Amino acid sequence: MKVFWCVMAGLVVLTLLLALRVTGRPRAAADCTSSVVIVHGRHGEAVECVCVNGAISTCFAPGP
Repeated sequence: MKVFWCVMAGLVVLTLLLALRVTGRPRAAADCTSSVVIVHGRHGEAVECVCVNGAISTCFAPGP
């Protein structure tokens, strides 16, 4: 029974760490006043994002 509770405690700790990592990511703060904005992606690269109703809808690599 002791092994069961140790495994459960480990799973709870792993779940909490994963939740902190997912919710702690910085969000891109883009001003969606126009239909297309350029923001920085996860790795610092520039990405173009399309805005729909004032919110970012989709992002893609910039290009012609």
